[in-house]
Amino acid sequence: MAFRQISGDANRFLNTQLVALETLKTATPVRPSDLVLPWTLPAANAEWIETRHFTLRSTMVAVVDGLDRYMRVLSRVQGLVPEALHDDLNGRRRPELERRPAHFERVTSLYHYYPSAVPPQYVLAVELLATWRNRFVHRSSKDSLSRGARKGLLAAAAFFKKDHGGADVVAAIGRFDAGEPPTLSDLSTLIASTHRLVTALDEHLLLLQDGGTYAVSLMRFLIKEQPEPSEYLERVFQYGGKRSAGKVHALFLHNGAIHDVRRRANAPVLTRKKLNALLGLGRKDASALFGIPRPV
Repeated sequence: MAFRQISGDANRFLNTQLVALETLKTATPVRPSDLVLPWTLPAANAEWIETRHFTLRSTMVAVVDGLDRYMRVLSRVQGLVPEALHDDLNGRRRPELERRPAHFERVTSLYHYYPSAVPPQYVLAVELLATWRNRFVHRSSKDSLSRGARKGLLAAAAFFKKDHGGADVVAAIGRFDAGEPPTLSDLSTLIASTHRLVTALDEHLLLLQDGGTYAVSLMRFLIKEQPEPSEYLERVFQYGGKRSAGKVHALFLHNGAIHDVRRRANAPVLTRKKLNALLGLGRKDASALFGIPRPV
């Protein structure tokens, strides 16, 4: 849900800022009342273009950062993915490479563990997005597509054209090679591919889980993510029984992690009766189950 919100907001803000830029060219600027630095309307076309590029860079950074956060969350929900993936999901340094793995390398590690979960074209799209982000944002020509990704993307041209409303991935690679920014169509295709990759992984990983085990792991994660875990646990499990289980149920619904056939990427089946029995706990039992000490 965090990644969907970040990528959705990034797209919405991108469109808002681009519309604002075009509007400024013919409308009288309205300066915010709390503007503290001097500002003048761009006089040269190059400044308008660079402002547009800044907006594109910001969107690319937000989406790739959102993907980074998604991979870290996967490792923090106990039992969701194998321990062998945790170093890569958290971007820890690889001894054999003497560096941290790149974003797309981390996604590729996850894909190799679950090769049937995601169309490989989406993994290649992530490599293009992350590499283009590095080159365009940091203005460096050092980052380049791997030979395998380039070959795979070119071979998948028909897939992207059909899957993304006529997207031209060959032309996108040409713009990347020429050091140009992505077009809005390029960026939309890459962001949509990343979004579909995350959705497919969610569905696959969650369907592998046992409902009860997953519910406990997820609740432990939600508690530990709070600024004051002990106080949060006290509030959720204050009354025990069905009232505590009801609060847990509401939290799961809020975080998009409860079984519901109308929602994608849902959690494994867990009946309300089983949820009540499993997490209808008082504060003392909840403290012991989740390993969270109670306030002194």
